[in-house]
Amino acid sequence: MNKTRALFVAASASLLLALFVVLPGMGADEKKEGKEALYRPLGLFTEVLGLVRSNYVEPTELKPLLAGSFSGMTEALDPFSEYVPPDRMAAFTAYEAAKEKKEVLESGIVLARRFGFPIVVAAIAGSPAAAAGVKSDDVIEKVDGQLTRNMALWELESRLSGKAGGRVRLAVVREGKPRHRVLDIVRASWTPAAPSAERVDGETVIHVPSFTPGTVAALKEILKPLDRTKPLVLDVRSNAMGSFGEAARAAALFVPAGSLGELSGRRIETKTFRSEPGERVHESRLVLLVDSGTAGAAELFASAVRDAGTRAGGAKLVTSDKSDKADKSRESAEDSDLQEAFDPGAEATKDADKLKLAVRIVGEPTVGMGFTAQVVRLSSGGSLRLAVGKIRTAAGKALCPKGLQPDDRVFHGPPGEAVGRMDPILQRGLKVLAEFSAKAKAAA
Repeated sequence: MNKTRALFVAASASLLLALFVVLPGMGADEKKEGKEALYRPLGLFTEVLGLVRSNYVEPTELKPLLAGSFSGMTEALDPFSEYVPPDRMAAFTAYEAAKEKKEVLESGIVLARRFGFPIVVAAIAGSPAAAAGVKSDDVIEKVDGQLTRNMALWELESRLSGKAGGRVRLAVVREGKPRHRVLDIVRASWTPAAPSAERVDGETVIHVPSFTPGTVAALKEILKPLDRTKPLVLDVRSNAMGSFGEAARAAALFVPAGSLGELSGRRIETKTFRSEPGERVHESRLVLLVDSGTAGAAELFASAVRDAGTRAGGAKLVTSDKSDKADKSRESAEDSDLQEAFDPGAEATKDADKLKLAVRIVGEPTVGMGFTAQVVRLSSGGSLRLAVGKIRTAAGKALCPKGLQPDDRVFHGPPGEAVGRMDPILQRGLKVLAEFSAKAKAAA
């Protein structure tokens, strides 16, 4: 372990100690002793910082210790928040400006952080990254030979972006064999793949790779010739791109009029998503396929369609009590999410209960990327990229950072081991669709 890495670990550990040892009891102390209790964690942090500087095996500088502690704080929040130190702001600002002006081409990789390493949430269908073979859950170990551990996500994104024709080489770690792989991405202009439909074992499967502009119009064209009373499979796996508004409008095609969810936060105006009368064009049961690459707008879509299907099917729906919303706003986000948790899968533990669901989600737990972020400038010259709003389902569950749990969890082997046999998630989805048909025949 080199000196810089050791300093980062020590500083992060000191802050996390303050966050997880002192903060849990801080709320109770504050009620008893007032706001003076808020300063106790800062006292502990100062004490740990002083001990590190005076007792660490080598002399330490204050600047890297503080930078490490700030990075540790954002990592403790969620896998997407980041701290940008003052000496990196010029590069950060230049990249953000180039991206906004479309002066650079992005590779199509959506990133998060796990255990200090960047991990691929999804490679968007139609992108250079997808063409190069990048997969969800790939851990990016190196970019063009440089180690990525503790590399900021924005910095990695800037290295992946560039002019058309340029190449970037990734060393990734992936479950299965071979474990270590080298992938070359060739930058090029691209657009996300459009929704498409296919027939599999006599059933219609609609693939929705993103919720970018035009998705709703494309879905309407696909649905127009179909029998609106026939069950469908909707595949939103590796869908991690698009807007919440487009996802809500897409969900409205499949559900009755009502609430679809909301975007809310302590410092932003609440935005409510609803489906209106006359928007629905499909009225039968649905199976939604999700995986560890289903993120953001796709999570809103899946939750909105399932919540409405749960209500229509007569299964139990657990809603949150918002009468004490003012009190809840003062609680930690984690406590609030626990109190407002809603999981139809937990209510559908028996086969009979599962059959009540007009919509079933099949696959893997989703990412938990239902948030909107802002970059906040600091007086030091640096900045913070923070989640300022969370998507909440109609039942009150926050879609960040835990995501959705499927009603039917599919366990399958590492990538590459499914060659020669059907996709296990799709296979299970088709089986669920057959259960729907069997139930309909029995009822008739």
